[in-house]
Amino acid sequence: MIVHSLYSPIFVGNKFSLYPVRYFLYCWLFVALSHLCGAQTPLNTPRKDTAIAIGPRAAWDNRCADSLREKGCPDEAGDTDSLVQYKLNGAFFKSIFSDAEYVVTRPAHWQGRDFRNLGIVMGTTGALLLADREIKRIVQRNQHPVINSVANIVEPFGNRYSPYIMAGMYVAGAAIKDPGLKNAALLTFKSYAISTSLYLLTKSMIRRNRPAYTNNSLDFHPPFSSDRYHTSFPSGHTLTVMTLATAVSEAYGQQHRWIPWVAYSIAGLTGVSRIYHNRHWSSDVWIGASLGYFVTRSVFKNNRVKKRTGLQVVWR
Repeated sequence: MIVHSLYSPIFVGNKFSLYPVRYFLYCWLFVALSHLCGAQTPLNTPRKDTAIAIGPRAAWDNRCADSLREKGCPDEAGDTDSLVQYKLNGAFFKSIFSDAEYVVTRPAHWQGRDFRNLGIVMGTTGALLLADREIKRIVQRNQHPVINSVANIVEPFGNRYSPYIMAGMYVAGAAIKDPGLKNAALLTFKSYAISTSLYLLTKSMIRRNRPAYTNNSLDFHPPFSSDRYHTSFPSGHTLTVMTLATAVSEAYGQQHRWIPWVAYSIAGLTGVSRIYHNRHWSSDVWIGASLGYFVTRSVFKNNRVKKRTGLQVVWR
């Protein structure tokens, strides 16, 4: 019997083992996070707990809120200094509802580019729906021990690791007195709460059978039915890890260009692992990723608007 540990060789006999690689990966992520915390500069904060008085400028910035790229408006791609700063208190939890309202009502304010992106998402979804069965057949016929090991490593980033990473970000920020890292953790949690709520509502309405139980990719039950097998659409693992990846990229991507590459790569591999393990159809994964990305981008965008327009009290 072979006991896998940190000292296990990469090759055991003639078989490839990824157990040591898993530990090295975790160590690398820990070092990267430590470097990130050390490199992050504190955010600018107001001197006291008051709302920012804008006066006549509020009308101008309110126009910009729905069209941040309109000529003469501030650019959307701000750094972390442009985010509202929160504390873990009642005011923060109340702000989740205002952000949720913003996310739900965003389609009413969409413009040309937004509808183009929606067309891309829906068109890709339709194509994947038609190809789901064939994708499943190809993937299940090409199982390999190495790919299986990689899938086992990245899949827990979906539901198992992500909540701990969020909590770890907050605890690390408190430990090293980095308000930026704490605030990023709170915004990530807020995005996670909103995206998960929309995910649960969608899953209860669209009752699609999982690929592990059928070869019919168009097997749907009526909305709100209680069959535990028809819970495939969308992918919760992918939504969770994409929410985390997008939040980290929004908070730190401007200062550290490598973060979005790493975060989105892990998120993408996690989604693929759900297809590989026959837990979800490819279209489930695509919609889960799209929903997590949209919600998180909207939450960060709304908090930048709040900070810029002074429509929100800044809590310190």
